[in-house]
Amino acid sequence: MNSFWPGDHSSSKEFATVCDSDGMPWLQSTIKTGMTSAVSDVLDPWPLLRKHEEDGCKRALRLIVHGRAGGYVPSCVRSFALQVAQRRGTPVLVEALTATDRHEQSADPIWLVPLLLLPGSHVREDVPLIRQRLQQQGVNTRLVPFLGAWPSWWRLLQEWVQRQDCRHGSLVLVHHPLRQGVAHRYLSLLQQRLALPMLSWDDWHADVASAKEASTPLFLALAPIQITETLRASGVMTSLLEIELLRLGLIDLLAALP
Repeated sequence: MNSFWPGDHSSSKEFATVCDSDGMPWLQSTIKTGMTSAVSDVLDPWPLLRKHEEDGCKRALRLIVHGRAGGYVPSCVRSFALQVAQRRGTPVLVEALTATDRHEQSADPIWLVPLLLLPGSHVREDVPLIRQRLQQQGVNTRLVPFLGAWPSWWRLLQEWVQRQDCRHGSLVLVHHPLRQGVAHRYLSLLQQRLALPMLSWDDWHADVASAKEASTPLFLALAPIQITETLRASGVMTSLLEIELLRLGLIDLLAALP
């Protein structure tokens, strides 16, 4: 499988330890590719890809997102994809995991980019099936790791956290409830890196309801979800794409793909 790490590889080593015992050979292969590679130039988040794309032609992108019921893709994601397409000068398609109708395929070679934040079943099972489907349709497909595994993405999160002056309470990383397993251990590693307390949505909501402690939530969701949209009126950022530093940084990373 062709898959590559953006940026430095210190996080990939830690993440490999998290994943080693969880039966994800395709993901472990990705991690080991990053671990054995040279340290990248900070100006090029994808140094390992240059030698693989010798013709210099940029591939189209297919962004995999969770989506909502019926395959609905939030407007901020659609707008984001348009910005990426304008920067790259290539087609950028968005495929929602919840969609029943799939895009018609073109002959363009593509990067398959899972814009998913956790190594759950979507990353471990659904993404490989999507790649297999595309290849069976004759689409020249290369897969990059899921977004939550990119060291460059972690650095963006760290930079944003370090800039915050939380005058309305401490910053808390809020995620949807998870079962014990690789995704939960991944979150523990991310929590250590960001030096933030971490709560599930249910626990955070209970703390707010009881006025136990004032806190500013950082929702671990790329786009707004229904459960967080009720907070929009209070001025709380309900998704990571609403944060300019993260949105523009992610556009830069995707625009840099060959």
